[in-house]
Amino acid sequence: MKETVVIATPVYQQIMQLLGEKPKVEVVGLNFGTHENLTILVRHFEPMKNLDNSAVSFSLDYEILFKEIQSYEKKGEILIGIFHSHPEGARLYPSQKDIHFMSYWPYPYLWLIGRGGTHPELAIFTLFNKKITRVPFKVPGISDSII
Repeated sequence: MKETVVIATPVYQQIMQLLGEKPKVEVVGLNFGTHENLTILVRHFEPMKNLDNSAVSFSLDYEILFKEIQSYEKKGEILIGIFHSHPEGARLYPSQKDIHFMSYWPYPYLWLIGRGGTHPELAIFTLFNKKITRVPFKVPGISDSII
């Protein structure tokens, strides 16, 4: 993978705030943007309700997911990836369940995984050539270098 992933600053801030507010429950959202040339740009974040309301899993309302995808497609954007969190203290890496679902949404879809708590963190992963790959990213104004 040679693309550069750029997360718009407001998107990053929204995700980090959500991680700080709910460190013990998995939160979930959709990331929309563009994939042009060698740049994947995450422009918008839509928080979604975790139907599981759990610390170890999430489920989405697929009707709402489909409506969001259609809405953003009308604006010229696509679903770039899915965000969800792991609870404070958990490993910042895809779980076995995450890996299973990544096989349905392989590269170029990104799996943004955050960890809540006093020091929230965010990482991006993708399934590429049957391997989990950590994807570096930039956030303009916060980290102009790769995270």
